[in-house]
Amino acid sequence: MSDIHAQQGLPGLRLEEAQPVAEGALTLRNLLRRPWFIRLLAVGFLLFIWQWVTWVNTRVPGIDEIVRFMVTEITGGSHGGMLSGEFWGPLSLSLRRYAVGLVIGIPIGGALGLVIGSSRWARGLFNDTVLVLLALPAVVWAFLASLWFGLSSEGPILAVVLTAVPFVAVNLAAGVRNIDPGLIEMSRSYGVPPGRRLVHLLLGGTLPSAFTGVRLAFMTGWNSLLIVEWFGATSGVGWRARFWYDALRYPGFVAWIFLFVLLITLLDRLLLSPLERRAFQWNQQPTLTFEEEL
Repeated sequence: MSDIHAQQGLPGLRLEEAQPVAEGALTLRNLLRRPWFIRLLAVGFLLFIWQWVTWVNTRVPGIDEIVRFMVTEITGGSHGGMLSGEFWGPLSLSLRRYAVGLVIGIPIGGALGLVIGSSRWARGLFNDTVLVLLALPAVVWAFLASLWFGLSSEGPILAVVLTAVPFVAVNLAAGVRNIDPGLIEMSRSYGVPPGRRLVHLLLGGTLPSAFTGVRLAFMTGWNSLLIVEWFGATSGVGWRARFWYDALRYPGFVAWIFLFVLLITLLDRLLLSPLERRAFQWNQQPTLTFEEEL
């Protein structure tokens, strides 16, 4: 065996010694094909860029400054002078406003989308209004909510509602219109009960579009909440970020913005993505069966 390796230019190398090298190379190639590993590399690259920017521009807070500042906020420590850390109060208040707004806005958007998608009369009456709501940026809702409700909790909640409604309505209406009319007529011809027709045909046919609308409502609703709390509130995540911005404490401002991004990312990865996979798996099952009716 040694002679064979010597002829191949690998003197004294045995097959057993070469095998782990090949396996290690194969494992690295497999890692590079894994989505989670690629995302990890992307996060590491972004952190490196961030750190490099802090070396070039000293006004940009570093990662260590952000971490120390947020630890002080979480533990309620002192930031110097009369300033002390606050974390759980602003965070819990923003999450409550966000949840209430979605609980109100998503059902309204769903009902409106079903009506617009199934009725031409309703489409002509509401479609343009919903599109206008969809086109308005979140900062407009921030100013309007501040004018209507002042510095209160109603303004942020209303902004989340008005942001969620058009996204859910437009996507669900598109899903309803994409249902094959032939399937509806066939289900009626075979005497499928209306309840089964509603659950399996309507829900199954609109599920991808509806889930897209809900996901957009979650994302944009959180953004609207931050903007409204920035301009028209005296508490919450957005207000806390502005507080440190006005105080020229940029590590605090960046820390709260980073927390804002982190929360919506975790919400998407841990809740919305698994629900989306489950919903689409259910959607791949047969929509209607006629064995009982036959």
